Amino acid sequence: MGRSTRAGVAPALVRVLAAVLAAVLAAVLAGCGSPVPTDPLEPSGAGSRADGEAGSSPVGRGPASCPGPDGWTLEDPRITESSGLALSHLHPGVLYTHNDRGNAPSLFAVDASGTRAVLDLAVPALDWEDVATTPDGRIWVGDIGDNDEVRDTVSVTVVDEPEVLVSSSLPSTTYELRYEDGPHDAESLLVDPRDDRVWVVTKDEQVGRSYVAPFRLDPDRVNVLRFVAEAPSGVSGGDFSPDGRTIVLRTQARAFFGPGFRGAGAAVDLPRQRQGEAVTFTADGRRVLLGSEGADSEILCVRVPG
Repeated sequence: MGRSTRAGVAPALVRVLAAVLAAVLAAVLAGCGSPVPTDPLEPSGAGSRADGEAGSSPVGRGPASCPGPDGWTLEDPRITESSGLALSHLHPGVLYTHNDRGNAPSLFAVDASGTRAVLDLAVPALDWEDVATTPDGRIWVGDIGDNDEVRDTVSVTVVDEPEVLVSSSLPSTTYELRYEDGPHDAESLLVDPRDDRVWVVTKDEQVGRSYVAPFRLDPDRVNVLRFVAEAPSGVSGGDFSPDGRTIVLRTQARAFFGPGFRGAGAAVDLPRQRQGEAVTFTADGRRVLLGSEGADSEILCVRVPG
């Protein structure tokens, strides 16, 4: 008798537990409410929008907490068109930025306390649009802007991060780049921290395009940029995460996160900025910092989805 009672209780208990788990799972799914993320590099897919339109964010809106002060301002009067941001690998809390076209070839090392140093490069600055850093202690500057799409070549200039942040002139190496299919306007330079591979994403109005440079750049010849994948329209900045496993591409209104230039990911609404053009990951890869052109522009912070 006791054995038959226990045998009957066990299936009943299993059914009760199954019902409880099903209810919990249904509540969790109902609370999520987020659409399945679409491919961030396929602008014609479901959920894609033009540059100026806002979209749905799986992680909420606006800035989130960041290491150090959030929402601090670039108050240096020399920084009026901050077009790129890159986090220093040698100096904690320091960002490198630069002005847009028509300005001196200078990098500004800044943090929440102000400008720490101005680093001058003895190279032309036709239209600097983005900057990247790599763990091997190098800074990469993308002279890739071409509003009228008339430049036969664009370029990337590489300098070593200074061990001591003092204003100085730095020696550099410049690599000429040419698109395989003719000129493009671009504002996004990404350098893979795992192998220093250079990527450029164009700022086309309809469909952006991602290009990759040769694995080894040659300073004595023109290096051809090969087309890899389509990208969102209006991309104004991009970056690799510190481990190289995630990329971010930003427009004025949104940021697109994915595992690669062809991988699926998520789109996040961005806080309003006057002319948002810059983005870089924080050192832990869990957030991105946003920059904008204009005097006294703010550095804002947004969580990475997932």
